[in-house]
Amino acid sequence: MGRRRELAKNTAILTVGKVCTQCINFLLLPFYTAMLSTGAYGTFDLMLTYSMLLLPLVSWQLSQGLFRFMLDDRSNTQRHSVLFSTLLFFSAIQCIGYIVLFALIQPILQIEHAYFLIAYVILQVFNAMLMQFVRGLGKSVVYTIASFIAATATALLNVIALAFLHWGLTGLFVSTLLAQVFTLLYLMAASGCRQYFSIRCIKPAVFQEIGAYSIPLVPNNLAWWVVNASDRTIVSYFLGAAANGIYSIANKFSNVFVNFYNILNLSWSETVSLHYMDADRDEFLTETMNAMFQLFAAGCFGMVACMPFFFPVFIDAKYHDAYPQILILLYAMLFRVLVGLYSCIYVAQKNAKKIAQTSISAAIINITVDLLLIQRIHIFAASVSTLAAFLLLFFVRYIDVNRTVQMKLKRSVVIGCLLMGGGLMYTYYCGNRLIQAIALVVTVCYAIGTNWEMLHMGIRLIRSRLHNKG
Repeated sequence: MGRRRELAKNTAILTVGKVCTQCINFLLLPFYTAMLSTGAYGTFDLMLTYSMLLLPLVSWQLSQGLFRFMLDDRSNTQRHSVLFSTLLFFSAIQCIGYIVLFALIQPILQIEHAYFLIAYVILQVFNAMLMQFVRGLGKSVVYTIASFIAATATALLNVIALAFLHWGLTGLFVSTLLAQVFTLLYLMAASGCRQYFSIRCIKPAVFQEIGAYSIPLVPNNLAWWVVNASDRTIVSYFLGAAANGIYSIANKFSNVFVNFYNILNLSWSETVSLHYMDADRDEFLTETMNAMFQLFAAGCFGMVACMPFFFPVFIDAKYHDAYPQILILLYAMLFRVLVGLYSCIYVAQKNAKKIAQTSISAAIINITVDLLLIQRIHIFAASVSTLAAFLLLFFVRYIDVNRTVQMKLKRSVVIGCLLMGGGLMYTYYCGNRLIQAIALVVTVCYAIGTNWEMLHMGIRLIRSRLHNKG
């Protein structure tokens, strides 16, 4: 019970900030779709996509290594100083190398909006380092506030740039960079990182040790980039920036869903790593994993059931072609949740190579299916290839993890999800509002029924907190 309470507490803290930021982003969707053409929005989204490709190449995923190795001994301040000082120093060197290399190739490639790719990637490197540093220290509140600042500042500055200054696409780039600067300043002030950094604590041997864990994560992240972002590149190349803008809007909804899982993943990966050697590990992991999957399945189905009513109200009519893609992408992200639940075992085992190998297989499937179908079914090729990639990756990791750790999905959970998901596929596309309203009611009942125990536990925790305060 203590482990579940610990997981629930950490998740609740992280969720507060994410709920606020997701609400802000949702409310601003009508603004973005009204102010920007599909082409402009597609270009902006593509630049963000390319920055996510460059980020692991520049950072070597050292921030992930920092967090994982800090978990081994949270009370050892000296060890934390060595880890943080070493990785921050080498990250700075890598950023300098990135700037030099970019300056050399820019005259040859003539990359549009090159300043954004340089500045955004460097800011992300240091923000990621400090975000994982505060996680390693157990400062979940600081992590949550930083996430809130990043999203809120981005949204507010975007509105100012577009609606008041009328800067268009350039305004989006500048305001997004400024938001990252504000986030970095907050993290520097709130993390207390200055007292942990010392030139004397920089140890090349420590860099080599953590690099052996982190560097195999680079191809893993590149594989994730292929799964998540190659679709946009292929759509832009074959169908144009306007089509990519439509596909990007469709992804907004599935991204909201998976972002809520990413909150849980922060706590889940920490909990699994801390309790991996417990005597009742398999029982705890199986019960908790099934409960969490049911929760996110209910959330996914709930979004699908709400979308026929929500989409026409919040999204401008010129983006109406995004609607058919959303269900496919939401189901793809549901399999991504399953992938993530099993991936935390590899993190606990410090088996980064296995993470990379399985992710690369999914990336190959994604890009192959996309290229084979793009000329035949157009934008649908991107969403279908994403679903195929995550479905394959789930099966691979499910089989592999269960060779060493018993974490199997319960048959009742699988059957319930198949029936609910299959039924919603019909109601989503049927166009009959009465049938869709009935499906929404059924989905709510399903969500309550499958998660009753978790809801009951949450109510008990809230009442206990209120009673103690009283």
